[in-house]
Amino acid sequence: MTDVTFAGTLPAIQRTQDHRYIYQGVTYPGVTTALGVLDKSGALMTWAARQTAEAFYALTVESDAGLKLLETVGKDGIIKAVTSRANWQRDEAAALGTAVHHWADQHIQGLPLPVQSDTAKLYTDHYAEWWQRSGWKLRLSEAVVVSPAVDGVHEGYGGTLDLLCYDADGRTVLADIKTGKGVYREAILQLAAYSMAQYVSKMGAAEVYEMPLVQRHVIIHVTRDGVREVELSIGAREWAAWWSCLDLYRWTETVKGKL
Repeated sequence: MTDVTFAGTLPAIQRTQDHRYIYQGVTYPGVTTALGVLDKSGALMTWAARQTAEAFYALTVESDAGLKLLETVGKDGIIKAVTSRANWQRDEAAALGTAVHHWADQHIQGLPLPVQSDTAKLYTDHYAEWWQRSGWKLRLSEAVVVSPAVDGVHEGYGGTLDLLCYDADGRTVLADIKTGKGVYREAILQLAAYSMAQYVSKMGAAEVYEMPLVQRHVIIHVTRDGVREVELSIGAREWAAWWSCLDLYRWTETVKGKL
């Protein structure tokens, strides 16, 4: 990352297990944590309801399995198993997404990949094929960013970006890898926040650099069917929306547990 301005010998940006970021002794919330204030209930409730319905359908059609489960765990056990389906489906999807992120990072750095499940290998192969076609040149991957607090303006935040690259035309592109079924609106604010960060550093490194000017914002959507690039338009409105989101998150933290 020698092509951006070196900000001096600064302490490393540290990330905690709960995705908070420590810079020069100050702890900041993560971008994805702050985005948790956005209402996702509509899409999530529909998805959770479908998972429950599919579980009920399976037990109804496979009546022998349903009866055996009833004998084993009883009515309450079945209700708990069916209603918790959304949770374990979500956890499995999150685990796959984390793994694909890691293996994608290994691939573009030329590191060997471990033995994978068929599903994970399918996703990783799609990503590898896309990377070869893209013509992109890596600048940083799995890097941490921080935007320190500015007195009287905004409180700070941190985050972890997936890819900072040059595209085939030499433009600086900031990209995030998504492996879910869809790409949701909070991804826009996520990349808006990363692109506005003041400093960027390789995870665990002592060198901290000024964040370069981002010319493209792209979601790399990896599914079992392939990869698509989702180009995002980010400007003053999206940056203002991000700051509003961060302010709302900060406000919710001040009233937590007091009502």
